[in-house]
Amino acid sequence: MNKMVLIMNLEVYYFSGTGNSLVVAKDIAEKMNGNLISIPSVMDKKSITTNADVIGIVFPVYYLGTVNIPLVVQRFVMKLDDINTKYIFAVCTYGGGSGSTLTMLDKMIRARGGRLASGFGVQMPQNAFKKPFENKIKLYNNWKEKKLDFICEHVKAKDGWFDTDGLFIGLVVAIIERMMKLDFLSPFFLKSMKKTARLQEDSNFTFDEVIPFMDRSYTADENCTGCSTCSNVCHVCNIKMVSDKPEWKHNCENCLACIKWCPQSAIHGYGELPRGYHHPDVNLSDMLRKD
Repeated sequence: MNKMVLIMNLEVYYFSGTGNSLVVAKDIAEKMNGNLISIPSVMDKKSITTNADVIGIVFPVYYLGTVNIPLVVQRFVMKLDDINTKYIFAVCTYGGGSGSTLTMLDKMIRARGGRLASGFGVQMPQNAFKKPFENKIKLYNNWKEKKLDFICEHVKAKDGWFDTDGLFIGLVVAIIERMMKLDFLSPFFLKSMKKTARLQEDSNFTFDEVIPFMDRSYTADENCTGCSTCSNVCHVCNIKMVSDKPEWKHNCENCLACIKWCPQSAIHGYGELPRGYHHPDVNLSDMLRKD
């Protein structure tokens, strides 16, 4: 480890649907006396500038091999200005592996005149589908007891560390990403997503363009009480309540917050399993949108 230097000012930006990335961002900010900022809360700005010396970006990996970086995080990065002198680090949370996510992010940041100085991956419980034999407690403890200190030490040193997936996971992830790029297989997955989003299969939508319409598969059943929790946890304001029922406006991030945080488990749609998952250290009040 290089000799540590004092960080004068740190801002940690995050995006989270079920709390995994929020916990990571919050723990880093607290341990390093940084300012914690929700990415959606600054997206109304035409450009995003900061006086911070160090910028952290924390987010989950979505659709490995196709999208990887949530759309709102991509839009956030493309609004960053005056970052050429900033030390920028990223932490991506994932259920399986990070793959080329950090490389993709570095390219986006370089397009804005900066560079990704260091990048880390943190495995958290899978929240989009059931993962047999997953040890959630072990993952939570590994973050608190090992990876948190590891990341903070590297960031304090302002070095150039980049995590890589383990040998076996890295091989599996590489195969998945490779498969997603194959001419005969990629259209299959895209066609499946279009079907879920109720788009014409012969339309020219890309993976990124399909995501906002994935909410067309979302419905609220008879258990819905009209409590508006789903609307209040949607950080991109994609849900409006009409006659005490949620309606989705097709500007979805597919973060699953509305499904996972519904107190009645009344919302169903793509990616609803495992039902009701959210990080145990995160409360509903932590997730509510701050207008």
